[in-house]
Amino acid sequence: MEHLSLPETIGSIHGQYARIITGISSVCSAIAVIAIQINVISVTISSIFPYNSYIITILATLILIFYSTLGGIRSVTFTDVLQFITFTIIIPLVAWFMFLNTEKSILEIIYFLKDQEKFRFNNLFQCNIKLISLFFLLLSYLVGYTKEPTIMQRIYMASDPTQACKVFKISTICHYLIKVLIILISLFVFVKEPHLPLNKVWNYIPTHVPPALNGFIAISLLAMTMSTADSHINNCAVITSYDILEKIIPNKLRPINHLKIVKWSSLIIGLLAMILTFYCNSLLTLLKYSLNFSIPITVAPFVLAVFGFRGTSRTALIGMATGVLTILAWNKWVEPDTGIDGSFISMLANGLAMMVAHYFLKQPKSAGWVGPDDTLKQIQQEKARKKAEWKEKIKKSWTNKKKHFG
Repeated sequence: MEHLSLPETIGSIHGQYARIITGISSVCSAIAVIAIQINVISVTISSIFPYNSYIITILATLILIFYSTLGGIRSVTFTDVLQFITFTIIIPLVAWFMFLNTEKSILEIIYFLKDQEKFRFNNLFQCNIKLISLFFLLLSYLVGYTKEPTIMQRIYMASDPTQACKVFKISTICHYLIKVLIILISLFVFVKEPHLPLNKVWNYIPTHVPPALNGFIAISLLAMTMSTADSHINNCAVITSYDILEKIIPNKLRPINHLKIVKWSSLIIGLLAMILTFYCNSLLTLLKYSLNFSIPITVAPFVLAVFGFRGTSRTALIGMATGVLTILAWNKWVEPDTGIDGSFISMLANGLAMMVAHYFLKQPKSAGWVGPDDTLKQIQQEKARKKAEWKEKIKKSWTNKKKHFG
């Protein structure tokens, strides 16, 4: 809980080489995520101001870079709250107006979807290569949350694991409520225009809501993308200074130098993300880049560390090398023919290689599995106490009911 970043956590257990590799991996992954956000910002602005897309992309990137660089993490934290309030108000409004646009009741919508071939279970869950590809991409996406540097940074900002747990319970509920509303918006569009091409869906929404709401929709999308992008830029800047350069040139960096490096890193990372946006504007491809750069390398060592595994630097490097080789081989020979993302498989290969290296190579006495610490024991005891109280409460209420009705 006292660490500043995910690379520091891995480095505290597996050594500074593993820390540097994790830092580089996290930065490369974040550049792809920032490129996704820049892409969305450009599309959003282009829908309002029909100028050259390249000019809009450059302007959007520069605004993002200077906002993150000059404002720092303090401004990012405060504005993230305002941005959250913005899109939690706008998205439900858009969902409501799109529902009104269908001119159908809830029951009519349900019956309509029931008659659609693509919404039938036998059509949705056909065991084919497309479903398998989607399943593995979903696994990679879900596992990716465990390596997300911005998420880990927020966990470390909490006062203790209990507070972090409460914060993420609340944020998870909000997260899925927003996703459900976004799914409903697209569902209502399909109900109204079932034959509308996919690339026309976004253009359809602004033209079928009150004109005054169009600007708010753009603001909402900009708030969401800025909220994600600025967090990644600031986090990458910290990782570059604190986890990479400090370990390479530890005797040459003073606090003032760290601050300069953070500012220059924000600029360089933003520009690299912009270049990547020009090179690739497919959101799915950028998402796969983000997963491939980090999951095969960082997830297995981190998850094993959380569950009590304390390996050596050699063990971690063997696992990371195996993960990198697996994802490279998968992308060269398997993914082009099947379309299946190999990040999850590479992560498993990483973890398996670490276990093989640990049990088949000679290890120091300090290496191996450790038991729960005092904090975890207190949390487990608290959970057991609450569970016992809950059972006792149910038992007493059941007894009272039996006496009352008997």
